[in-house]
Amino acid sequence: MKYIFIDANQYRHIYSSSEGFSQEIYDLLVRLIDQEHIRLLLPQQTKEEVERNRFRSWPEAEEKDVSGKIKKAQKQIEEITSKFGNYSGSKSLLKNLKSELRKLEREKATVTKRFISLRSAQNQKMKTLFSKAQVLAESAEIIERAKIRQAKNNPPYSKDGKIGDPLIWENLITYLKDRKSERPRIIFVSNDKSAWGRESFDPWLENEYKKATNGKITFSNRLSDIPDLTTEEQERIRREEEENLKKNAVSDFVSSSSFINAGGNAQKLLRVKNLLTDDDYRRIIAESVSNHEIYQSFFTGIPLKTLLEEENGYVVKQAESVPKDLWEQFEKRFQTGLKRQSDESTREPFEDINPDDIPF
Repeated sequence: MKYIFIDANQYRHIYSSSEGFSQEIYDLLVRLIDQEHIRLLLPQQTKEEVERNRFRSWPEAEEKDVSGKIKKAQKQIEEITSKFGNYSGSKSLLKNLKSELRKLEREKATVTKRFISLRSAQNQKMKTLFSKAQVLAESAEIIERAKIRQAKNNPPYSKDGKIGDPLIWENLITYLKDRKSERPRIIFVSNDKSAWGRESFDPWLENEYKKATNGKITFSNRLSDIPDLTTEEQERIRREEEENLKKNAVSDFVSSSSFINAGGNAQKLLRVKNLLTDDDYRRIIAESVSNHEIYQSFFTGIPLKTLLEEENGYVVKQAESVPKDLWEQFEKRFQTGLKRQSDESTREPFEDINPDDIPF
């Protein structure tokens, strides 16, 4: 039997239309549990965190996030309309931004219902998933061990100094060490790097787990990397997550609020360069020449050039569709020296020839 633990904040994604707990991963988990290929472990602490967070902190955070995205979209539409409204290339960009704005407004109107209403589709999914989970009750002994762990400053480390993560760990260890003869393998899904580890699972905890259970931990920051997915399912889920990462990277960049922030956000764009579309590049370039925090930042020039540059010294093909006047404004601000084939093809014959160089 394989086991899986999903940290509390991963469950929030069931309620969010823009993040990772997709219908595909939900259906897959239910199928794996029903077929007894995997057992979902739900420590009491995790269950309580999910149940209380969905009533207050999650919907508040979600509504704040969506409201911020609405304001950014409105601002971008206003700025592009006033500054670039006459460019034919901006029409497609404006159309997409307005469509995204309507989608965000519809999303905001349903936030509270999604999280709080017991009849919402999201809460029904959560109810189904939790009904299939193995709930791990806490005992006085488990609570005491968690307190000792915390007092000794042994991992998992908690940013807020609370006992929650030590309690979850003690609960999991207690349950699985009783199954030592199985050499239990647990898939541990969490993006809480301070508690459980960054690039890999905390080695202190991993060693403790091996000694206690003779088993193995597979650590994942993302649900799409859960083993036992078929290649096709993994690819579909990964594409969805990458698309969300790209959208967030572009949104963060165009709304950069400081010079340093703009540089960091420009670096994030490089990580999703292969995912950017024509509209993404138009949006990035338009904001780069209008957002003071971006074009005045010392930290944006190099990553933006890298983002635009193709190996042959020309720009990437997605930037070829940027309106010529807008591209010239961008070049004037950043002086990348990059060439566009679309500009060269529209030049008049002998346009670059100096008459004084003609030998007759």
